[in-house]
Amino acid sequence: MSMKSKIVAAAATLALVAGAGAAGTLTANAATSACGNNCVNWFSAAYGTAAHPAFVLSVLNHVGQAGQPVTLAAASGANKGEDFQVANEGLVSDFVAAGLMNPGLGKLYSSLPVYEFQYAPGNKPTGLCAGVGTTPAARTPVTLQPCGVTVKTTWIPDPHTTSAGSYDALISGATNSDFSQPFALTALRPLPLFTSRLRLNVPAGTLDHQLWAYVPGVLPTP
Repeated sequence: MSMKSKIVAAAATLALVAGAGAAGTLTANAATSACGNNCVNWFSAAYGTAAHPAFVLSVLNHVGQAGQPVTLAAASGANKGEDFQVANEGLVSDFVAAGLMNPGLGKLYSSLPVYEFQYAPGNKPTGLCAGVGTTPAARTPVTLQPCGVTVKTTWIPDPHTTSAGSYDALISGATNSDFSQPFALTALRPLPLFTSRLRLNVPAGTLDHQLWAYVPGVLPTP
């Protein structure tokens, strides 16, 4: 049974009204005009702003294969490596009820949505999403993995407000311990992305490498 099927089955078991617990699938394309005008481009607070998202989520050399590293690249409307489709797969509580996520995540993040980011160069979905190949730990590489199979390709946006604005920490849905400091998407340009423990209550600026936001629309070509 697929991950999505398990969530639907769990929702039916709990007699949830369709759409009340599972948000369904919301797709949005990114970066190039070929991928559409309804775009979402995730950028790191460490390397950009909403007015100038200097570096965004990307796949190097446009290679769409499992295990390919996900990294950051200079924002460009001509780079198909930055084309990702975003799917809202439901709530953390749905995944916990389906037995897919650790209940520890549900205790702290039950009402938050769960996303997958599918690589779709030139608006051609590959069935591969940004995720981890193993249970996340310190510096686990973020790579392309088959979408919709396990929670290793899911991310939970946890809102944070800083002096520079509002951002989300993107928590790995595969975190299975120390839930007050879950593993989150972390960027250190130009290295590939990886997971590390989310650090709270630290000096201003320390969290920037773990904070993310997005801008809509096709990116400009430099």
